[in-house]
Amino acid sequence: MSLASSIKEPSFTLISKEKNIEVREYPEYVVARTSTRGGDDELNSNMFRVLANYIFGGNERGQEIPMTAPVLTKDDSDSYNMMFFMLEVEKEEELPLPNSDRVLIERINLGKVVAIKFGWWATKSNINKHRKEIEKYMALNNLEPISDLMVAQYNSPWAIPPFRKNELIYRVK
Repeated sequence: MSLASSIKEPSFTLISKEKNIEVREYPEYVVARTSTRGGDDELNSNMFRVLANYIFGGNERGQEIPMTAPVLTKDDSDSYNMMFFMLEVEKEEELPLPNSDRVLIERINLGKVVAIKFGWWATKSNINKHRKEIEKYMALNNLEPISDLMVAQYNSPWAIPPFRKNELIYRVK
């Protein structure tokens, strides 16, 4: 959701790069996560508001927490998840408790991933187009996915489409 260059992003170690596809290694991070059943644009918007409320002071301390990018979404067999990275802390206990029981504070370990970058909007057709490309890359490079597909969106809704930054990410062996 980058509005300016001052918005922090998770760091990673770049293992390899080929055009718009990167293999990376991430350390563990603390995230604020919310989930629901199924995923569509309206649910996305509602989930974003739940998480935004938490970082804009909807917590036990009324504390504002810095916005980070990307907003990460994942649709698995049980639920649709949205996460914000909490890059200012190393432990969950350092964050204020959310006022909403829909916000969970937890650690995630992405580990080794394959990511493909693309612009414009993260529409279903754009995601499907790039999913085929990243899956072909994984097959050709013997990288076995160990997670469902994740979508990372870095920009505010007002960002000009050609300058938007999105990624599809798979955790891999």
